[in-house]
Amino acid sequence: MALEALALGAAKGAVPILLATLGAVVGQRAGVLNLGLEGVVYLSAAVAAALGPPWGYIAALAVGTAYNLLYYYLSNDMALNQILLGFAFTMAAYGIGSQLAQPAVGKPFEKPPITGVEAFAAATALAVAIHIMLRTRLGLAIRASGDDPASLDLIGVDVYWVRKVAGAIEGVLASAAGAYLVLAYYGSWTESLVMGWGTLAVITAMIALWNPIAAIGASLVPSLFITLSYALQSYLQASPHLLNIVPYLVSIAVLVAVQLATRKTRGKTPAPRWLAKPYIREER
Repeated sequence: MALEALALGAAKGAVPILLATLGAVVGQRAGVLNLGLEGVVYLSAAVAAALGPPWGYIAALAVGTAYNLLYYYLSNDMALNQILLGFAFTMAAYGIGSQLAQPAVGKPFEKPPITGVEAFAAATALAVAIHIMLRTRLGLAIRASGDDPASLDLIGVDVYWVRKVAGAIEGVLASAAGAYLVLAYYGSWTESLVMGWGTLAVITAMIALWNPIAAIGASLVPSLFITLSYALQSYLQASPHLLNIVPYLVSIAVLVAVQLATRKTRGKTPAPRWLAKPYIREER
């Protein structure tokens, strides 16, 4: 029974990680390393908490996607440093989001009548859809934007527009993750409750080697240890903050192992060649 509960909890917790990971896969395939994804998840969760269901879902998607597109405009059209911009967007989202959702602290929300298995199955189907999309003409343009944007530009495709489309897809998925966390997973809001989930998605996208299908399994890695850390808090005389870092440590360890194994078998990792590099047309 304990193992069954652990498995069900892991499936339920994997849903927001998988949603945000799929967004990160699309964005990183386009060449954008969005460390501000943590901020998008947090801000959308705060908006969802502030309004509650059902309008919280819609508003979270709108606000989170707009926030993500702003990041893409600044990091691509303005060619600002993606790493520093990501940290700035995350910190700004913490401040804005905590203020917006302050009236909702401790307020319970009625969770939708859906099980973790059903939600995970829906997210898995979405992963398959993203996998198929990356093989369409749009998907090929997104992948080319991350691998060889100059060649894409030479054949007349607007690299900046392609990256914005990827940013919109990433924003919708990350925002859906944020809304799900508050309104379906936890059913409540505190300022620190959803911190770190967007960061895990950035890591799991790399664990999955930027493959939407592999992201299904990769999302279960941190989710399993999040669920386990919650269960162990009532049995171990350890600080909950110490237990809460376990999913991050395990995810980083798995990432290192995957990268080392990939380099050993393939000689290099299949990372997009222009990942974290802004495309400047004048320097083509």
